[in-house]
Amino acid sequence: MEKKVYSFLQQAFVFALVMLISNGIAKVLPIAIPPSLIGMLLLFGALCMGIVKLEQVEGLANSLSSVITFLFVPSGISLVNSLGIMKSSGIQILVVILIATLALMAATGWGSSLLLGIKDRHTQVDEEKTLNKGLKEAS
Repeated sequence: MEKKVYSFLQQAFVFALVMLISNGIAKVLPIAIPPSLIGMLLLFGALCMGIVKLEQVEGLANSLSSVITFLFVPSGISLVNSLGIMKSSGIQILVVILIATLALMAATGWGSSLLLGIKDRHTQVDEEKTLNKGLKEAS
């Protein structure tokens, strides 16, 4: 089956719609969660459920990925503009960043291991059922 080619505007519309919805959700939530994080989760869910097809976002996503370093320039400029804060609290900020990074890496690793273990158990149970079924049919 041939993939449908979506135009840049169609792909941008999907991203814009996801970001519009995620901004609305972020405003309604009682805790502060960045709309971009909510948007990534929404897009991931929509892709997994088949609401959005990969072809509808793949081209623009690849284009944005190729310029991701350029997208970090504003945050680098903000960092340079706040050197006074970095001078007075730099060590504390770096310690918090280090602890948060390690915690995130550990949670991601443990979560991945848990999900892979669950998947392996399900695969093993399915294989045992198939084997048992084959043995029963052979007898």
